[in-house]
Amino acid sequence: MILLGGIKGQDNAVKYLSNCVKSGRIAGSFLFSGPEGIGRALTAKSFIKALMCRKKTEENSTCEGCFTCAKIDKGTHPDIVWIKPEKNKNIKIEEIRKVKEVLSLKPYTAGLSVCIVEDAHMMTQSAANALLKILEEPPKTAVLILITSRKELLLQTVVSRCSEVRFSCLSVELAKGIILEKSNLTESEAYFLACLAQGSPGKALEMMNEDIGERKSECLAMLEQIIDEDSSVCLDWPKEGKDYLMEDIEMMIMFFRDVVMGKEGLKSSVFDRNVLESKIYQFFKKCGINEIYRTIEKLIDIKRALAGNVNPKLVAQILPESIKTASCVG
Repeated sequence: MILLGGIKGQDNAVKYLSNCVKSGRIAGSFLFSGPEGIGRALTAKSFIKALMCRKKTEENSTCEGCFTCAKIDKGTHPDIVWIKPEKNKNIKIEEIRKVKEVLSLKPYTAGLSVCIVEDAHMMTQSAANALLKILEEPPKTAVLILITSRKELLLQTVVSRCSEVRFSCLSVELAKGIILEKSNLTESEAYFLACLAQGSPGKALEMMNEDIGERKSECLAMLEQIIDEDSSVCLDWPKEGKDYLMEDIEMMIMFFRDVVMGKEGLKSSVFDRNVLESKIYQFFKKCGINEIYRTIEKLIDIKRALAGNVNPKLVAQILPESIKTASCVG
């Protein structure tokens, strides 16, 4: 018997939702906000089970074996609509109309209709307005769950009508443990991915399809060319896409943090011996520690700008000068 089981590192969210189930005071609409890959959708599924399971105990634990739980796991429950757009694709008004249609019908089996909208910030303006009308007059037998990593892109009127449940990145150690459970990686490989994904196991597992060793080499080669006054290496960088750029910048931040650890006589936490013996590592290790910290700060600023609406081409232009200015180069 499980109540919101299997959710790791989201104690506040789990506690709040568990209390909702136990008390029977369920909001008509929820907003699950936080970074990607940290368990928001998994929590939504567990929450739905806790609401709809036919064989719940007095403690409201779900059985994980009844018709309802099985249908939810398979994604075939007739009273549940789950909208998940393709990557970087908008959610159109037709999909929200489908939500309205399902929620307006009498539930078939569970006495409750549920709709989950992942990447809710990808709704078009017309879709968001249609959703707002549903939120303004919600059916009494319906629960709507919006999931987003970009709350600021949602209509404020939509946000204000939802009970927000905030999710946060996991600790690197916890993320590493989840990665090890779901992969055949070594501890050091899992730790590197957990750091690169900034505590997002889902994102880290997606990165497993890439050749991370090659990415490390490319990233360090880029730094070498920058300090050799060859900034042309950055010209084609934006073509890889925003997410790729964000990962590369995070890898650079990790590299410079390891440089700081090396200067202070500490063991590298992320990179292997090949990197620690590389020309670029030894070059930056000779720089003053304050300059290295300035480099890290500049990279963090660039990453924040990229996370906003800054053009990736502009980031590619300012990155070389930022690294050279902030470090001992030039």
